[in-house]
This record gives sequence, C-alpha cells and structure tokens, in this order.
Amino acid sequence: MQIKLFTFISTTKQLEISPRAYSSPYNSKSESGNVLIYILGAIFLLGLLTIVVKGSDSPGAGIDQETLMIRVSEVQAYGKELEQAVSYILAGGHSEVDIRFAHPDAASAYGDIIDDPTRQIFSRDGGGAKFRAPPSDIQTTTTPWIFNGENVVNGLGTTGTADSNVDLVALLMNVTQDFCISINEKNSIENPAGVPAQDQNAVSINPFTGNYTRANHIVDAGGIYFNGKSEGCFQGGGTPAVGTYHYYRVLLAR
Repeated sequence: MQIKLFTFISTTKQLEISPRAYSSPYNSKSESGNVLIYILGAIFLLGLLTIVVKGSDSPGAGIDQETLMIRVSEVQAYGKELEQAVSYILAGGHSEVDIRFAHPDAASAYGDIIDDPTRQIFSRDGGGAKFRAPPSDIQTTTTPWIFNGENVVNGLGTTGTADSNVDLVALLMNVTQDFCISINEKNSIENPAGVPAQDQNAVSINPFTGNYTRANHIVDAGGIYFNGKSEGCFQGGGTPAVGTYHYYRVLLAR
C-alpha cells in the first residue's frame, strides 16, 4: 500500500510539472515583445501614410480639407476681431486718421504701441485686439498681416476718386489657391473657371500710419466679383504677380 501511494504521488507531481502544462515567464515576455513590435510598426505605417497623403512639406502644400476649413474660419474670425477693434477706437472718440496698428512684434513702420494706447488696435486700452501671426499652412511665402489705407474696394462706402474714398484694409498676401477659393466660396464670390479672379490693378501694401491716399483698387477687370464684398481673395494681376493669391478684409469702409 505504501509503495502504491508513493507511486501515485510521484506520478501526480510529474503531471504538475509537465512541459505542456508549464507556462514559462520567458514565453510571456516574448509574446509581449511581439505585440510591441506590431504596435510600433503600425505607428510607423500610419506616419508614412500621412506623409504620402499630405505630399510635399513646402509651405501651404498638401493641407487636408478639414484643416483648410479650420484655417478659413480662423482668418475670418480674426478679420471680424480687427474690424470690431476699429469700431471700439472710433467709439472712444478717435477719428479715422488716429487709428494705429503698432505692436512690439509688428514692423516698426506702424509706430510704437505706447503712442497713445487708446488709439492702438492691439492695445487693451484701445481696440483690444490680439496681435496674431497668420495661421500655418495657408501661405506659399510666409509674410505677416498688412494694414493699409491706400486701396479701394468698389461698392463699399462712398464711390469716387478722392482720398476720402479709400478703405482701411487688412491684407494677407501669398495665400494658397485652395485657401483663396474657399474664402471666396464662403463669401459667395464666384471663382471664374474654378480660379480666383485677377485684380486689374496693382495693390498697395504700404503700412498704414494715419494717411489715406488713393493709390489702387481691389477690383477685377469687369468689376463683378469683388464689388461690394468686404472680404475676399483675388489673384494678382501684375503687381502682385499673376498666379499668386491674396486675402483682403475691409476693416473700415469710407
């Protein structure tokens, strides 16, 4: 009886440590390592796919449609913010010629922001607007916002050839064609043959320092597409060059 009991116990222990029933911790580590490799591989392929979809890494190239619509909304919102800032300054008792766009990060030609902060667009005591760089991925050449008082948009304010007809305009130069088309679609501006219309004149880009001087129009050759539009996007007609695209926003129609 003792021999049989010993044999049974020995047999049971052998079964407990059988290779088929034994799970090595090294096997678990190996399986975990394989899973990690699969995950890293998937991340790599996803990144590669993103690069292929977006294409070139040059400025403004390959932006997806969802991001493009976000950028359009950002620019439109900023245009409204700037326009509202102008109205705040005028409501504060300043005149049209008093408005200034000085900021430490802006070109020095715009002046100094401490020069009567109550008339400054980017001062808390003035217009209260935030100085912003253009959104990424919408320009073929990165250039800052331009604030100008030498262009006229037909159909806004008064019409004529006097300096008093000049509008205060924000310009964002060298935007992508896709961005330009989308801005026009948002403003019900036709893009003839699927491309933004050309401006028939040169466009002034001199910084505004208080002088309204009639120099150029923002208008297509037929006077159709941008007439009466306070916001839009045009193709250069010579200065700037044909094949380049430029956004405008009228901040004050005069």
